[in-house]
Amino acid sequence: MQEQLELDFREAMAHVSAPVTVITTMVDGVPYGSTVSAFASLSVHPPMVFLALDNRGALINHVRASGRIGVNVLSSAQADVAVRFATRGLPDRFAGVTWVEDHGLPRIEGSTAWLRCDDVVFTPGGDHTVLLGTVSAAETAGTDGLTYYQRRFGSASAATSAPGMLS
Repeated sequence: MQEQLELDFREAMAHVSAPVTVITTMVDGVPYGSTVSAFASLSVHPPMVFLALDNRGALINHVRASGRIGVNVLSSAQADVAVRFATRGLPDRFAGVTWVEDHGLPRIEGSTAWLRCDDVVFTPGGDHTVLLGTVSAAETAGTDGLTYYQRRFGSASAATSAPGMLS
């Protein structure tokens, strides 16, 4: 019964379009990162985001050690980067990826948006940990973002606003 519910849940969530990000941190000068699609804005006052990291991955422990994260919102041209940072067992996920250090955090070149969070709060969330990050810097590049929908990558291009929608 539980196994069927989990399969049904996964299928239902495949019908929810999600932004694709690479969450990064740095510990003792070594960069770490992982692809995350469970990401959204939380608050404007103060600027905050939330995301979820898999407890089985190594990144959660590195983020706990640093207490800081970089959020690289990938552009529609960066599906290969998303796959690279989602692949388990790679000795160096940053190999072959152009990045720079931005205030002590890895920032992936070509991302459509960059957020730096210097204050992160950790909350248990089943087999994941929910991170609440207070944003200390935000920049955009003006390119279409990468999305994940029905187990495929796509593009988030400009959409028409419905009357009464906030921008």
